[in-house]
Amino acid sequence: MLKFYLMLQARRLHRMVVGMGGYPILNYLVTVSIFLVISFTMFFNIKQFSLIYPFIALWVVSLLSNPEQHDFLKLTYSRKDYYRIRIMENTAIAFPFVYFLCCSGKVLEGLILIILSALMVLFNPNVRWRRAIPTPFGKYPYEFITGFRVMFIFFLLAYFLTYISLRYANIGIGIFAIIGVSFVCTSFYIKVEDEFYVWIFSSNARKFMLDKLRIAAYSFLFLCLPILIALIISNPGRVLLIMAFQIFGLCYVIAGVLCKYSSFPGEIQTREGLLLFPFSLFCPPLLLFVIPYLYKKSVKSLEGILG
Repeated sequence: MLKFYLMLQARRLHRMVVGMGGYPILNYLVTVSIFLVISFTMFFNIKQFSLIYPFIALWVVSLLSNPEQHDFLKLTYSRKDYYRIRIMENTAIAFPFVYFLCCSGKVLEGLILIILSALMVLFNPNVRWRRAIPTPFGKYPYEFITGFRVMFIFFLLAYFLTYISLRYANIGIGIFAIIGVSFVCTSFYIKVEDEFYVWIFSSNARKFMLDKLRIAAYSFLFLCLPILIALIISNPGRVLLIMAFQIFGLCYVIAGVLCKYSSFPGEIQTREGLLLFPFSLFCPPLLLFVIPYLYKKSVKSLEGILG
């Protein structure tokens, strides 16, 4: 039964990758490339890399804490097999982070991370907030409302990194916080909603997309405002550099919104995913061409629904 469950999970993961469109091998390569780019960026720009990186890994592992899934495991398997499955899942998710730490010469941190990942099976996922976490957004940008409540710990981490940037006079850490916030905000638009939630809007495709982009830009800039103000005050001679990365983050979020609706109501396709993630990361000016292309594609996809 244990072997069957693990094989089933592997098959589900592969089907999800296949559902992204294109070639599955290419999708895997894109995912690995994104992970390596982010990891190398942190390694070369953050002095406290060995302390921050494991916390990010543990946060990713915590995303597996799905109460419904764990209740199913408890009902299906014995107590011993339940813990074995959860330990294997947690350590499998943490393994890429552990491997990168070890390759970077941080072997002790890697060992501690793998141990903490295993110990996280003792965390009770059924403990939930009694009240909804308040958000600084209105009722319309629902992507940011739900995303903020899920990822609010990451935003606290981004603001903490800004403090570290000011304390140690390292502008690279602050810029990384801005880019990190843009990545997280872009992730809010990965999940595609049901076609009905677009159809109910009484507007045409162009107005719908412009409203979506306006709300995404406002919400992203609002979240980045404390970081931006702190960096500009502490680095008045590097305002242009800070604004350049802020504009890049904004363009990246806009491209993420357009990428979501470029294949609507289907999932994001590999071609659009490649344009958004690795290509745009390695060559930011490419966004100047990607955004108009995705905008036209999004409007065309929505015209059949909104007119």
